[in-house]
Amino acid sequence: MAERYKDQDFYMTFVTLQVEDCLFRVPRHTLEAQSTVFRDMFSFPPPPDTEVEGSSDEHPIRLDGVAADEFRQLLKVLYPGPNGPDLRQGSEEWISVLKLSNMWQFQQVRTLALQKLPYKSVRKTAAEKVALAFQYDIEKWLLPGLNELARRQQPISVEDVQLLGLEVALKVAAVRESHVSQSPGIFGPPGAAPGPRVITGPRNARHVDFRPIIRKTFELPGALEFNGPLVLIYQKKRR
Repeated sequence: MAERYKDQDFYMTFVTLQVEDCLFRVPRHTLEAQSTVFRDMFSFPPPPDTEVEGSSDEHPIRLDGVAADEFRQLLKVLYPGPNGPDLRQGSEEWISVLKLSNMWQFQQVRTLALQKLPYKSVRKTAAEKVALAFQYDIEKWLLPGLNELARRQQPISVEDVQLLGLEVALKVAAVRESHVSQSPGIFGPPGAAPGPRVITGPRNARHVDFRPIIRKTFELPGALEFNGPLVLIYQKKRR
C-alpha cells in the first residue's frame, strides 16, 4: 500500500481565535496568506512544553481591542459564501472590514473595502467621513468631505473639533472663511465707491467649489498655487 500524504493545498490547519467572549475557528492558511501581521504571529515558535496558542478552545489566540461583530464582518470577506461577502455596499460592516484590514495589513481586503465604500453611499455626516478618511487613509473621501464641510451653512462646532482634531478643524475653518459673498456695490451705502461688498445674512456657499484651496491648505495631490477667486458652480433651473 502506498504511503499516504497530506495535500499541500487542501489539508487545512484550523486555528481558534477569541475576540471578546466569542470563539472563532477558521482555516489558518487564509489569515497567513493575506496578512503580514498574522503571518508573523504564526511564525513564532511556542515555548517548550506548552500547548500552541490557537490549537484548541482552551488555548485560543486572543485578539484584543476588537469587537466580535467587527471580526465577524472581516471573516465574511475572508471566507465568503458562494455569492461573495454578504455585506451591503456603503454599510457599517464594510467600515469594520476597512478598520481591521488596516490594523492587520490585509492589503487585498482593504482594496476591496475601499471599492465597496463610495463616498455618497455611506450614511454619515461630512465631519464623520473626513475623520474616517484621515484615520484609515481613505484618500478618495478627503476632497468631497472637506468640500462638503466648507459649503455647509452651520459653523464648525465643538463636536466637529472632537471628531477632526484641532488642527484639521482650524484648517477647515480657514477654508470656509476664504469665501466672501460679494456684490458690485449696489448694497453699499449711498455715495460709496463701486466695489465688492460683504452681504450679511445666512451663509450660502452650497454652489462654491472650495477644492482648489482645500488642495493647497491640506497639501493634497493636485494642489496648485492658488490665489484667484473661488469658483461658483451654478445649476441651470428647470423650465
